[in-house]
Amino acid sequence: MNKNVIEMVIFQTNQEVTKEHFLRMYHKLNEVLEKDIAGFVKRSLTKDLKQDKWVEMIWWASMEAAQGALEKLPQVTEFQEYCSALADEGTMMFHLEEMA
Repeated sequence: MNKNVIEMVIFQTNQEVTKEHFLRMYHKLNEVLEKDIAGFVKRSLTKDLKQDKWVEMIWWASMEAAQGALEKLPQVTEFQEYCSALADEGTMMFHLEEMA
């Protein structure tokens, strides 16, 4: 059985970006991922209750799918807009393998 690869990104948004605007950008990008990006499985977005930090989890069919998306997405307008809302400092990205 193939296990998914989970991409976890921890970040903050720029101060001028409202939560509502950011969520609209999130959903617009999600439509692109579902329609145009091979190997995309699903994604979730959570916000820390005490700190101004977001955690995004993206499930990919494989590490190759995750890498392929990272090559294709920088040319996608919705991805560019989404990334422009992220603060420049402090972003962390992990690729995790499901173990159970």
